[in-house]
Amino acid sequence: MDDLRPLLAFAAVLEHGSMNAAAQVLGMSPSAVSQHISRLEKLHGVKLLHRSTRHLAPTDAGSALGEHCLRLLASVQDARLTLTNLKTDIAGEVRLAAPTGMADAAAFQQALRRIRREHPAIRLALYFDEALADLRDGSIDIALRGGAHALDAPDLVARHLADWRWHIYAAPAYLRDAPAITHPADLAAHTWIYHELPRGELCRDGEHHLLNIESGLYCNRLAAVCRLCVAGLGLALLADGEAADAVADGSLRVVLPDWTLPPFAIYAVTPHRVQAGRVAAVLHILRESFASDTVHHPLVADKVTKKAQT
Repeated sequence: MDDLRPLLAFAAVLEHGSMNAAAQVLGMSPSAVSQHISRLEKLHGVKLLHRSTRHLAPTDAGSALGEHCLRLLASVQDARLTLTNLKTDIAGEVRLAAPTGMADAAAFQQALRRIRREHPAIRLALYFDEALADLRDGSIDIALRGGAHALDAPDLVARHLADWRWHIYAAPAYLRDAPAITHPADLAAHTWIYHELPRGELCRDGEHHLLNIESGLYCNRLAAVCRLCVAGLGLALLADGEAADAVADGSLRVVLPDWTLPPFAIYAVTPHRVQAGRVAAVLHILRESFASDTVHHPLVADKVTKKAQT
């Protein structure tokens, strides 16, 4: 077991960026951490770190070894969490990060209600932001992410929750007063609301059209995009899971419903595979809530709304 300590110390240095930070995590002095690294270098005749007064960086050999050491450290952390779960009640704080638009998603709201009802001893803290939360510093337990960004970091664990699609939406009042939209070529002449400029390939029966909007009303929060779209201020590209309620109550309609954009996946991302009992309970409810979400396809909901109005 003593032979593993230098490897774990090296992994902690890589993960936290300094001898001092690694020492705090490992519960030892910075000099002890440095001695472990020196022991590794001397024993195997390789230089693992480039050292300076302000910065530590792995050498090529250090990077190669570091991949294995980080996996070893993650396994040790998982083992400790497993032991903790055996004796820990489902209670305490769980910190969950998500983009602001997720607050409007029916599946997410359903999960929050279930967590409150089934695990009243869990204190859920929600952090809404469009930036990707950093799960490595321990301040966030679970992050909800969409698309390929969820898989950017190989040391994080991404659990698939659902597949959503992008659609173009507008309020009935906007569509009533704006020029008719019968083809994607008409979209560029309209007012747009966006967090990121709308991009993507619209497809219909083998026909393709590149959606490439260059200007509009920028919002720094995704939730604001949906609300301003409901207010009739322009078109918006929204995920169906976030806009489903607005479509169901007639606040929004799908524009060009016969044209589709590629789907994207929603993931729950965590820093470790094995979780504390309270985090595992929240993950379980999130997965069940998103899997059982009976959100209607916006096209279907739009047809139902139109039928009710006739």
